[in-house]
Amino acid sequence: MRFAAALAAVLSAIVFVGCGGAEEPTERRIPAPGTFVFTVGVDLWIQDDNGARLLIAAEQDQQLLQPAISPDGTKVAYIVFQLTQAEGTTIGTDLAIADLDDPRQEILVQHARQAEFIWTPRWAPDGRSLIFTHEPGDLMIRVARLDLQRREVEILREDARDADISPDGSRIVFVNAPYSGDPHLVVRDLSDGTERVLDPQREWEPRPFRIPRFSVDGESVVFSAGQFLPQVSARSIGVNGPEDIWSFNLATGALTQLAAIGEDQPDFALSDDGRHVLILGVFGIYLVADPPTDPPFAIAPGEFHGSIDWIGNVSDSEWAQIRDSVYQIPESSQ
Repeated sequence: MRFAAALAAVLSAIVFVGCGGAEEPTERRIPAPGTFVFTVGVDLWIQDDNGARLLIAAEQDQQLLQPAISPDGTKVAYIVFQLTQAEGTTIGTDLAIADLDDPRQEILVQHARQAEFIWTPRWAPDGRSLIFTHEPGDLMIRVARLDLQRREVEILREDARDADISPDGSRIVFVNAPYSGDPHLVVRDLSDGTERVLDPQREWEPRPFRIPRFSVDGESVVFSAGQFLPQVSARSIGVNGPEDIWSFNLATGALTQLAAIGEDQPDFALSDDGRHVLILGVFGIYLVADPPTDPPFAIAPGEFHGSIDWIGNVSDSEWAQIRDSVYQIPESSQ
Protein backbone atom coordinates (compact mmCIF):
# COMPACT_ATOMS: atom_id res chain seq x y z
CA MET A 1 0.00 0.00 0.00
CA ARG A 2 2.76 2.45 0.97
CA PHE A 3 4.84 1.94 -2.16
CA ALA A 4 1.79 1.77 -4.44
CA ALA A 5 0.56 5.10 -3.09
CA ALA A 6 3.97 6.65 -3.54
CA LEU A 7 4.20 5.40 -7.12
CA ALA A 8 0.70 6.63 -7.90
CA ALA A 9 1.53 10.07 -6.58
CA VAL A 10 4.75 10.26 -8.57
CA LEU A 11 2.96 9.19 -11.74
CA SER A 12 0.25 11.75 -11.12
CA ALA A 13 2.80 14.49 -10.61
CA ILE A 14 4.60 13.52 -13.82
CA VAL A 15 1.37 13.52 -15.82
CA PHE A 16 0.34 17.01 -14.73
CA VAL A 17 3.78 18.59 -14.87
CA GLY A 18 4.08 17.27 -18.41
CA CYS A 19 0.78 18.94 -19.26
CA GLY A 20 1.89 22.31 -17.91
CA GLY A 21 0.37 22.08 -14.40
CA ALA A 22 -3.19 22.71 -13.25
CA GLU A 23 -5.86 23.77 -15.67
CA GLU A 24 -7.20 27.31 -15.88
CA PRO A 25 -10.11 28.10 -13.52
CA THR A 26 -13.57 27.15 -14.75
CA GLU A 27 -16.94 28.55 -13.73
CA ARG A 28 -18.14 25.23 -12.32
CA ARG A 29 -15.94 22.20 -12.75
CA ILE A 30 -18.45 19.95 -10.95
CA PRO A 31 -22.08 20.57 -12.00
CA ALA A 32 -23.58 20.05 -8.54
CA PRO A 33 -24.45 22.31 -5.59
CA GLY A 34 -22.36 22.80 -2.46
CA THR A 35 -18.73 23.28 -1.52
CA PHE A 36 -16.12 20.89 -2.91
CA VAL A 37 -12.40 20.55 -2.22
CA PHE A 38 -10.65 18.26 -4.67
CA THR A 39 -7.33 17.47 -6.28
CA VAL A 40 -6.22 18.76 -9.67
CA GLY A 41 -2.78 17.38 -10.46
CA VAL A 42 -0.66 18.05 -7.36
CA ASP A 43 -2.78 20.97 -6.07
CA LEU A 44 -6.00 21.43 -4.12
CA TRP A 45 -8.93 23.24 -5.69
CA ILE A 46 -12.15 24.54 -4.23
CA GLN A 47 -15.56 25.00 -5.81
CA ASP A 48 -18.37 26.94 -4.14
CA ASP A 49 -20.86 29.63 -5.13
CA ASN A 50 -17.97 31.61 -6.66
CA GLY A 51 -17.03 28.80 -9.05
CA ALA A 52 -13.97 26.54 -9.20
CA ARG A 53 -10.49 27.87 -8.49
CA LEU A 54 -7.10 27.00 -7.05
CA LEU A 55 -7.16 26.75 -3.25
CA ILE A 56 -3.61 25.67 -2.30
CA ALA A 57 -0.70 25.11 -4.66
CA ALA A 58 1.78 22.38 -3.82
CA GLU A 59 5.42 23.25 -3.29
CA GLN A 60 8.04 21.79 -5.61
CA ASP A 61 8.24 17.97 -5.42
CA GLN A 62 5.07 17.79 -3.34
CA GLN A 63 1.50 16.66 -3.86
CA LEU A 64 -1.56 17.68 -1.85
CA LEU A 65 -4.26 15.05 -1.49
CA GLN A 66 -7.08 13.53 0.59
CA PRO A 67 -8.88 16.75 1.60
CA ALA A 68 -11.40 16.60 4.46
CA ILE A 69 -13.66 19.60 5.07
CA SER A 70 -14.38 20.42 8.73
CA PRO A 71 -17.93 19.90 10.02
CA ASP A 72 -18.51 23.67 10.16
CA GLY A 73 -17.26 24.13 6.59
CA THR A 74 -14.50 26.61 7.48
CA LYS A 75 -11.33 24.48 7.27
CA VAL A 76 -9.80 21.65 5.29
CA ALA A 77 -7.41 18.99 6.55
CA TYR A 78 -5.26 17.26 3.96
CA ILE A 79 -2.07 15.33 3.27
CA VAL A 80 1.18 16.87 2.05
CA PHE A 81 3.19 14.24 0.17
CA GLN A 82 6.92 14.90 -0.17
CA LEU A 83 7.63 12.97 -3.36
CA THR A 84 11.42 13.14 -3.53
CA GLN A 85 14.39 13.02 -1.21
CA ALA A 86 16.75 15.98 -1.23
CA GLU A 87 18.82 17.99 1.22
CA GLY A 88 16.62 18.71 4.21
CA THR A 89 13.71 16.58 2.97
CA THR A 90 12.72 12.92 3.07
CA ILE A 91 10.00 11.02 1.23
CA GLY A 92 6.87 10.85 3.37
CA THR A 93 3.60 12.58 4.19
CA ASP A 94 2.45 15.22 6.69
CA LEU A 95 -0.96 16.14 8.05
CA ALA A 96 -1.86 19.76 7.32
CA ILE A 97 -4.77 22.13 7.82
CA ALA A 98 -5.86 25.43 6.27
CA ASP A 99 -8.80 27.85 6.44
CA LEU A 100 -10.93 27.83 3.31
CA ASP A 101 -11.20 31.64 3.37
CA ASP A 102 -7.51 32.20 4.13
CA PRO A 103 -5.70 29.06 2.90
CA ARG A 104 -2.34 29.34 4.65
CA GLN A 105 -0.91 25.88 5.27
CA GLU A 106 -0.22 24.72 8.82
CA ILE A 107 1.50 21.38 9.39
CA LEU A 108 -0.09 19.52 12.31
CA VAL A 109 1.79 16.21 12.23
CA GLN A 110 5.09 16.00 10.36
CA HIS A 111 6.87 12.83 9.28
CA ALA A 112 10.17 12.44 11.10
CA ARG A 113 11.93 9.81 9.02
CA GLN A 114 12.23 8.41 5.52
CA ALA A 115 9.10 6.55 4.31
CA GLU A 116 6.93 7.57 7.25
CA PHE A 117 3.38 8.17 6.03
CA ILE A 118 0.12 9.70 7.22
CA TRP A 119 -3.13 9.08 5.30
CA THR A 120 -6.91 9.61 5.25
CA PRO A 121 -7.64 12.41 7.73
CA ARG A 122 -11.20 12.43 9.07
CA TRP A 123 -12.80 15.03 11.35
CA ALA A 124 -14.53 14.18 14.60
CA PRO A 125 -18.15 15.39 14.56
CA ASP A 126 -17.38 18.22 17.00
CA GLY A 127 -14.42 19.41 14.91
CA ARG A 128 -12.04 19.22 17.87
CA SER A 129 -9.93 16.31 16.67
CA LEU A 130 -8.79 14.46 13.57
CA ILE A 131 -8.26 10.75 13.13
CA PHE A 132 -5.79 9.46 10.56
CA THR A 133 -3.75 6.47 9.44
CA HIS A 134 -0.10 6.45 10.52
CA GLU A 135 2.61 4.29 8.97
CA PRO A 136 5.78 4.87 11.00
CA GLY A 137 7.71 2.20 9.05
CA ASP A 138 8.79 -1.43 9.47
CA LEU A 139 5.35 -2.65 8.33
CA MET A 140 3.66 -0.94 11.27
CA ILE A 141 0.33 0.76 10.67
CA ARG A 142 -2.28 2.16 13.03
CA VAL A 143 -5.15 4.58 13.46
CA ALA A 144 -4.41 7.64 15.59
CA ARG A 145 -6.31 10.68 16.85
CA LEU A 146 -4.98 14.23 17.10
CA ASP A 147 -6.51 16.58 19.67
CA LEU A 148 -6.42 19.92 17.86
CA GLN A 149 -6.43 22.01 21.03
CA ARG A 150 -3.80 20.13 23.03
CA ARG A 151 -1.93 18.93 19.90
CA GLU A 152 -1.63 15.48 21.47
CA VAL A 153 -1.74 12.25 19.47
CA GLU A 154 -3.15 8.98 20.82
CA ILE A 155 -3.26 5.57 19.18
CA LEU A 156 -6.80 4.26 18.73
CA ARG A 157 -6.05 0.91 17.07
CA GLU A 158 -2.91 -0.90 15.97
CA ASP A 159 -2.82 -2.90 12.71
CA ALA A 160 -5.53 -0.75 11.11
CA ARG A 161 -5.99 1.90 8.43
CA ASP A 162 -8.56 4.11 6.66
CA ALA A 163 -10.64 4.85 9.75
CA ASP A 164 -13.76 7.01 9.92
CA ILE A 165 -15.61 8.15 13.04
CA SER A 166 -19.35 7.78 13.54
CA PRO A 167 -21.63 10.86 13.57
CA ASP A 168 -22.08 10.58 17.35
CA GLY A 169 -18.33 10.13 17.91
CA SER A 170 -18.73 6.81 19.71
CA ARG A 171 -17.33 4.38 17.11
CA ILE A 172 -14.76 4.08 14.37
CA VAL A 173 -14.85 1.87 11.30
CA PHE A 174 -11.58 0.78 9.73
CA VAL A 175 -9.77 -1.80 7.64
CA ASN A 176 -7.91 -4.17 9.99
CA ALA A 177 -4.82 -6.27 9.28
CA PRO A 178 -4.09 -4.32 6.09
CA TYR A 179 -0.83 -6.18 5.47
CA SER A 180 -2.58 -9.56 5.53
CA GLY A 181 -3.61 -9.32 1.89
CA ASP A 182 -7.34 -9.83 2.51
CA PRO A 183 -8.33 -7.65 5.49
CA HIS A 184 -11.68 -7.22 7.24
CA LEU A 185 -13.90 -4.22 7.85
CA VAL A 186 -14.29 -3.66 11.59
CA VAL A 187 -16.40 -1.35 13.77
CA ARG A 188 -14.86 -0.50 17.16
CA ASP A 189 -16.59 1.07 20.16
CA LEU A 190 -14.30 3.78 21.49
CA SER A 191 -15.63 3.61 25.04
CA ASP A 192 -14.97 -0.06 25.79
CA GLY A 193 -12.89 -1.29 22.83
CA THR A 194 -15.37 -3.95 21.72
CA GLU A 195 -15.22 -4.74 18.01
CA ARG A 196 -17.55 -6.12 15.38
CA VAL A 197 -16.12 -7.72 12.26
CA LEU A 198 -18.54 -6.98 9.46
CA ASP A 199 -17.84 -10.05 7.34
CA PRO A 200 -16.39 -12.64 9.74
CA GLN A 201 -17.01 -15.61 7.42
CA ARG A 202 -15.72 -13.77 4.34
CA GLU A 203 -18.99 -14.31 2.52
CA TRP A 204 -18.84 -10.98 0.69
CA GLU A 205 -17.47 -11.18 -2.80
CA PRO A 206 -16.53 -7.50 -3.08
CA ARG A 207 -13.10 -7.17 -1.43
CA PRO A 208 -10.47 -6.09 -0.54
CA PHE A 209 -11.88 -3.00 1.12
CA ARG A 210 -10.82 0.65 1.20
CA ILE A 211 -11.82 3.97 2.79
CA PRO A 212 -14.97 2.98 4.74
CA ARG A 213 -17.18 5.84 5.91
CA PHE A 214 -20.19 5.94 8.20
CA SER A 215 -23.45 7.07 6.66
CA VAL A 216 -24.88 10.35 7.90
CA ASP A 217 -27.22 8.56 10.32
CA GLY A 218 -24.50 6.14 11.45
CA GLU A 219 -26.62 3.14 10.50
CA SER A 220 -24.53 2.03 7.50
CA VAL A 221 -20.95 1.85 6.32
CA VAL A 222 -20.12 2.96 2.77
CA PHE A 223 -16.87 1.70 1.27
CA SER A 224 -14.90 1.00 -1.89
CA ALA A 225 -14.15 -2.62 -2.72
CA GLY A 226 -12.59 -4.68 -5.48
CA GLN A 227 -14.58 -6.56 -8.07
CA PHE A 228 -14.31 -10.08 -6.66
CA LEU A 229 -10.51 -9.90 -6.76
CA PRO A 230 -9.22 -10.64 -3.23
CA GLN A 231 -5.57 -9.97 -2.59
CA VAL A 232 -4.40 -13.31 -1.25
CA SER A 233 -0.88 -12.54 -0.08
CA ALA A 234 1.18 -9.70 1.29
CA ARG A 235 3.07 -9.59 -2.00
CA SER A 236 -0.05 -8.53 -3.83
CA ILE A 237 -0.60 -5.51 -1.57
CA GLY A 238 -0.90 -2.39 -3.70
CA VAL A 239 -1.91 -4.17 -6.91
CA ASN A 240 -4.71 -1.99 -8.21
CA GLY A 241 -7.90 -3.52 -9.51
CA PRO A 242 -11.33 -2.23 -10.54
CA GLU A 243 -13.42 -1.07 -7.59
CA ASP A 244 -17.08 -0.32 -6.95
CA ILE A 245 -18.87 1.53 -4.13
CA TRP A 246 -20.90 -0.49 -1.62
CA SER A 247 -23.01 0.08 1.48
CA PHE A 248 -23.59 -2.25 4.44
CA ASN A 249 -26.50 -1.72 6.82
CA LEU A 250 -25.24 -2.40 10.35
CA ALA A 251 -28.71 -3.25 11.69
CA THR A 252 -30.17 -5.40 8.91
CA GLY A 253 -26.97 -6.85 7.44
CA ALA A 254 -28.00 -5.82 3.93
CA LEU A 255 -25.11 -5.35 1.49
CA THR A 256 -25.93 -3.00 -1.41
CA GLN A 257 -23.88 -2.08 -4.44
CA LEU A 258 -24.33 1.67 -4.80
CA ALA A 259 -22.24 2.10 -7.94
CA ALA A 260 -20.80 -0.44 -10.37
CA ILE A 261 -18.13 1.78 -11.91
CA GLY A 262 -15.02 -0.43 -12.10
CA GLU A 263 -12.77 2.54 -11.28
CA ASP A 264 -9.13 2.45 -10.17
CA GLN A 265 -8.94 3.54 -6.50
CA PRO A 266 -11.96 5.87 -6.52
CA ASP A 267 -12.62 8.35 -3.72
CA PHE A 268 -16.08 9.41 -2.59
CA ALA A 269 -17.97 11.84 -0.36
CA LEU A 270 -21.49 11.78 1.08
CA SER A 271 -24.07 14.56 0.89
CA ASP A 272 -25.06 16.24 4.15
CA ASP A 273 -28.46 14.55 4.14
CA GLY A 274 -27.03 11.16 3.15
CA ARG A 275 -29.19 10.86 0.03
CA HIS A 276 -26.35 11.00 -2.52
CA VAL A 277 -22.78 9.82 -2.98
CA LEU A 278 -20.30 11.74 -5.12
CA ILE A 279 -17.52 9.54 -6.52
CA LEU A 280 -14.24 10.69 -8.05
CA GLY A 281 -12.66 8.15 -10.39
CA VAL A 282 -9.98 8.20 -13.04
CA PHE A 283 -12.48 8.43 -15.91
CA GLY A 284 -15.27 10.47 -14.37
CA ILE A 285 -17.00 12.08 -11.39
CA TYR A 286 -20.18 10.13 -10.66
CA LEU A 287 -23.30 11.00 -8.69
CA VAL A 288 -25.47 8.22 -7.30
CA ALA A 289 -28.45 8.10 -4.98
CA ASP A 290 -28.45 6.09 -1.75
CA PRO A 291 -30.38 3.84 -2.06
CA PRO A 292 -29.69 3.57 -5.82
CA THR A 293 -32.38 4.80 -8.20
CA ASP A 294 -30.42 4.98 -11.47
CA PRO A 295 -27.29 3.35 -12.85
CA PRO A 296 -24.24 5.48 -11.98
CA PHE A 297 -23.63 8.30 -14.42
CA ALA A 298 -20.67 10.64 -14.84
CA ILE A 299 -21.27 14.36 -14.38
CA ALA A 300 -17.71 15.62 -15.04
CA PRO A 301 -14.23 14.44 -16.07
CA GLY A 302 -12.26 12.37 -13.56
CA GLU A 303 -8.82 12.61 -12.02
CA PHE A 304 -6.01 10.06 -11.80
CA HIS A 305 -6.12 8.71 -8.23
CA GLY A 306 -7.79 11.94 -7.16
CA SER A 307 -9.37 12.89 -3.84
CA ILE A 308 -12.52 14.85 -3.04
CA ASP A 309 -14.70 16.07 -0.19
CA TRP A 310 -18.08 17.76 -0.32
CA ILE A 311 -20.48 19.72 1.85
CA GLY A 312 -23.90 20.06 0.24
CA ASN A 313 -27.13 18.43 -0.85
CA VAL A 314 -28.87 17.70 -4.13
CA SER A 315 -32.58 18.43 -4.31
CA ASP A 316 -34.95 16.38 -6.45
CA SER A 317 -35.12 19.10 -9.08
CA GLU A 318 -31.33 19.47 -9.12
CA TRP A 319 -30.96 15.71 -9.44
CA ALA A 320 -33.26 15.69 -12.48
CA GLN A 321 -31.33 18.57 -14.08
CA ILE A 322 -27.97 16.91 -13.45
CA ARG A 323 -29.28 13.60 -14.77
CA ASP A 324 -30.50 15.23 -18.00
CA SER A 325 -27.12 16.86 -18.67
CA VAL A 326 -25.00 13.78 -18.02
CA TYR A 327 -21.32 14.02 -18.96
CA GLN A 328 -20.24 11.54 -21.61
CA ILE A 329 -17.00 9.77 -20.82
CA PRO A 330 -14.80 9.75 -23.95
CA GLU A 331 -14.83 6.34 -25.59
CA SER A 332 -11.03 6.26 -25.60
CA SER A 333 -11.12 6.31 -21.78
CA GLN A 334 -13.59 3.47 -21.37
